[in-house]
Amino acid sequence: MTNVLGVLNKIFDIVFVIFYIIMFYVSLRMCFLRDGQSKIKFFFIALVTNPITIFLLSIVIAVIVGIIRGLFIEGETWNALTVSMIGGLIFIALTILFSWLVGRWVQAHNISLVIFLYLMFAVVYALSGESVMENDAEHVIPPDVQSILLNIVYIGTVFILYRLVVRNLSELTDRKRQINSKIFLIPPAFFLPVYYVFNYLTYEYGDVLSNIVVNVYSMIVLALFVWAFSVVIMNINASNAASEAQYEAEHDKLTGLYNKGKYMMLKENRFNNPGSIALFNFDVNNLKYINDNFGHEYGDELIIKAAKSIHAVTTDNVFGFRMGGDEYAMVAVNVTEKEAERIYDAWKQSLEELNTQGEVFCVMACGLKYSEGDFDPDELFHQADDLMYLDKKARKDKGETSHLRSTVKTG
Repeated sequence: MTNVLGVLNKIFDIVFVIFYIIMFYVSLRMCFLRDGQSKIKFFFIALVTNPITIFLLSIVIAVIVGIIRGLFIEGETWNALTVSMIGGLIFIALTILFSWLVGRWVQAHNISLVIFLYLMFAVVYALSGESVMENDAEHVIPPDVQSILLNIVYIGTVFILYRLVVRNLSELTDRKRQINSKIFLIPPAFFLPVYYVFNYLTYEYGDVLSNIVVNVYSMIVLALFVWAFSVVIMNINASNAASEAQYEAEHDKLTGLYNKGKYMMLKENRFNNPGSIALFNFDVNNLKYINDNFGHEYGDELIIKAAKSIHAVTTDNVFGFRMGGDEYAMVAVNVTEKEAERIYDAWKQSLEELNTQGEVFCVMACGLKYSEGDFDPDELFHQADDLMYLDKKARKDKGETSHLRSTVKTG
């Protein structure tokens, strides 16, 4: 019977390692795999940088450091207790370092989340190890000290970091999807009582069956950790999807400026009755000619350059819009007339600087209308539109029009 249990113990050790790496790979892929990235790359990361590998590396480093220290200080060698303690500290440090490097490599939006994932798996592995036998107790941390101190260090490290991570995650989720820290108490609540009971039995009686149960229970708690983590990721993904959908509904895809729909919404909610308002109406000259004769690649460059000139002067109270085609608008609320003129000058300077770059030279007509007190936004828009067309005609009469630098200007 003892031989059978010994074989089962070895089998479950192997099964646990395989299950552990698979769960780690699934978590990495679930959290950070994006379109265009290779699944093989993530499996390689899971295989090489998982906490089991990091733990083995930590012990090797601790042993090497102990040997080197013994060479320089005669008679001073580290016993197993010291190696275990130093290795544990190195394990925590390397786990954080590797997770940070992996986060940078996979271009994760939230590296704190990667670090937290690594430390979660590190805790499960730290708690899944076999207890020491009584005759080995003088060489390692005694089980009672190990259970109370070492496990508190691992769990404490994770939960301290969790509190830091939650602040970051809360910015990524809306109020309906706030993450409750209690979700991460579920795995320890299920795991630790059974772990300590069988930990004691293993130490007291050398019961191989206890180690098998601890391994099986470790796999269960690992699955629970992955489940808890997946809840976090689903919340973030759901919030991100909602935010992206809202962004796409309100912004022009090519330029990143607000679209006409957003203008209509703000006209009712924000532009309807401010203390003062300055409305800028823009038109990009010669866009159709450039599209028809040189292709939409240059036409898009012209559109984007025009948008960048407006982006450069937008603030919390200055809003930029692409109304469609070659038409743009900008609205500044609660500004003085002189401030509106300064905004116009800043836009003009921005366009001049942008025109020193690229193949396309952008010419835009602009009409500016300022009002204080009671006003009709629609009427103000039409007045700015009339002024813009006057400016457009004046520029055309002067021969000022958008063109490619490598070609002769066309009117």
